[in-house]
Amino acid sequence: MGGQHASKAAPDQGKGPKRTIRRQLTRIVLIPSISFLALWAVITATGTVQAGAALLTVKEGGRGLDALTDVAAELRKERRLSQVHLAGLDEDAAVSVLARLRGQRAETDRALKSAAKSAEGLYDHGEGELDRRVDSLLGDRAELAALRTGVDEQDSAGPADRAAVLDGYTAVISDALLVAEAVVVQLDDDRSLAAGVLALDLMGALDQYSQADALLAGALTAGEMTYEETARFTYLSASYRDTLTRAERNLGPAERASFKEMLGDASWVRTEQFSRRVVTRAPVVADPPGATTGDGAAFNTEIPVSGTDWDNAVRDAAPAFDALVAAQTDTAISEATSAALWRIGTNLSGCLIALAAGGVAIVVALRSSRRVTERLRGLRGDTLELSATRLPELVAAAQSGRRVDVAKELPPLSHGDDEIGQVADAFNTAQRTAVGAAVKQAEIREGATRVFLGIAYRNQALVQRQLRLLDEIEFAEEDAPALQRLFRLDHLITRGRRYADNLIILGGAGSARRWREPRSLVEVLRAAISETEDYERVRLTSAPKLHIQGFAVADVVHLVAELVENATQFSPAGSPVDVNSGAVPGGLAVDVEDRGLGMTEETMDAANRTLADPPEFDVMALPEEPRLGLFVVARLAARHGVKVRLSPSPYGGTRATALLPQRLLEDAPGPDESQLAPVTLLSTKTGRGTADPRGLDGQGGRGRGKADD
Repeated sequence: MGGQHASKAAPDQGKGPKRTIRRQLTRIVLIPSISFLALWAVITATGTVQAGAALLTVKEGGRGLDALTDVAAELRKERRLSQVHLAGLDEDAAVSVLARLRGQRAETDRALKSAAKSAEGLYDHGEGELDRRVDSLLGDRAELAALRTGVDEQDSAGPADRAAVLDGYTAVISDALLVAEAVVVQLDDDRSLAAGVLALDLMGALDQYSQADALLAGALTAGEMTYEETARFTYLSASYRDTLTRAERNLGPAERASFKEMLGDASWVRTEQFSRRVVTRAPVVADPPGATTGDGAAFNTEIPVSGTDWDNAVRDAAPAFDALVAAQTDTAISEATSAALWRIGTNLSGCLIALAAGGVAIVVALRSSRRVTERLRGLRGDTLELSATRLPELVAAAQSGRRVDVAKELPPLSHGDDEIGQVADAFNTAQRTAVGAAVKQAEIREGATRVFLGIAYRNQALVQRQLRLLDEIEFAEEDAPALQRLFRLDHLITRGRRYADNLIILGGAGSARRWREPRSLVEVLRAAISETEDYERVRLTSAPKLHIQGFAVADVVHLVAELVENATQFSPAGSPVDVNSGAVPGGLAVDVEDRGLGMTEETMDAANRTLADPPEFDVMALPEEPRLGLFVVARLAARHGVKVRLSPSPYGGTRATALLPQRLLEDAPGPDESQLAPVTLLSTKTGRGTADPRGLDGQGGRGRGKADD
């Protein structure tokens, strides 16, 4: 053994130091370690750069949101004053309102100019959605100028004109909110994004609240509120209240406290009372003001709130709403900033820790490899010699049937008492156990196979003798009832022969029955049905005009018989079992379908795995209920390349489908080869069922004559 080891180690030494185990082990350690560290450095650097870019985006987005909030606030003030101006005032009041309106327009222009400067930081230099929305907002200046001109040209306007102006200002404010939405969408942290979406909802609610205020202010100035204005005011009031109700549960502790403080403020309570009073006033009056008595009912345009009371309540309540929206916006920006900073810190810390850990690991690995290289080299040579030569030879000898003395023919490895020596001892134990198990398994399998085949061949010989004797008796018998009983006995013996064939198949041998010539598919299927116990329940519904090759007839009959037997055993007595066949691409499909309780999904999956890949026979000893028929079907299917699969039946039972390959088939002679051969279904009340129990050639399914040649 020592000479063999020296002869195997010499070629390795002649290849130079680059092929030593130590250098290979060093490369195995260094290459992945360095690659991992480099990859980790690239990943962390990329993550840090991305986090830094995200931080810059958050900062620019925060400045942009502040500017957009200012623009929206100034536009809301201008919208309210425009509604009051268009409602029609006396000369002194009109001059005062117009002066305030012009001053507010100047404030709005300054806010727009500031937003335009802030918008430069929002551009991402592409054709993204944020760019388009910013361009749309900046392009609203022309529309705003036209809107202002229309307001100035009218000293007073009707409800329809006021509604158009209200819509115009709302459209400009909506563009600002759309830009804010595009900024929020860029937040990639879940918490900041959720906070940003909530801020957008509150911005929308604030704008709806402001629209309702502007609409009512204009109506109060005009002295009446039309049906359309009332409906719009009702919708706006309900919308912002619904948004506030939904937003409360998602607010943070500080924002929720501000929210509750706003709802409990006296000015907010008065505003809500006034708006509900406007919405819930009587919709119809019998004699409206200015109408002649008796003209009939009309919509109630009176407003049960004074303009002074409404202005005072809104002036005190609106700042709290603005503060709530600003606080939620600041929370979203703060969350996004914290997330970006955390990502930067995590990436940098991870990079440093990984570099330090990698360096330490490399040093330790190099030192360890240097210490164990020599001893590993010796263990490697010994184990390779055993695994490459001795173990395969012993396993092959055991599987061939030769007796093997494991202790004598498998010498142990000895490499000291430390961990390397323990590895050698473990390998000794493992190889002895493996070879011993292989030897034992081979002996058990060989003995079991001999027993199975011996029993099967003896039983088959007895069954064949019984069948020949029955043929003679049947031939001589003329009494119909007696002949019928002989047929039943013939059928039972035929089933016994199939069970004997099961043992032969499980033993790895082939069936003794053979046919030299092809047999028609109808005959083969009827022969298979006749070999089952409850053949009277089986209905053969259709079969193409095809023939089965002679070498496969016996196995196909056996395979289909096992499937039919299984279907009849696991379905209620008296329920039919249908056998149907038809040509498919690449061969022929034979379906056996019962109407029983079916199988669970787990059981069906296990059965299909067995059918697709039949295990060794000794595995059948493991389950409590070994399905020998299923195993036999799997063996027969594997022998001829037949694919068998179980699936649920639409009738509630199970459908077994056997796919016969084209090489097992032969077209039937005649001009109508492509047509399906009609099969006459016999009534089960005749006692013969669909299939003649005498099988192939009317000889009880045994196929004697040619089959026994």
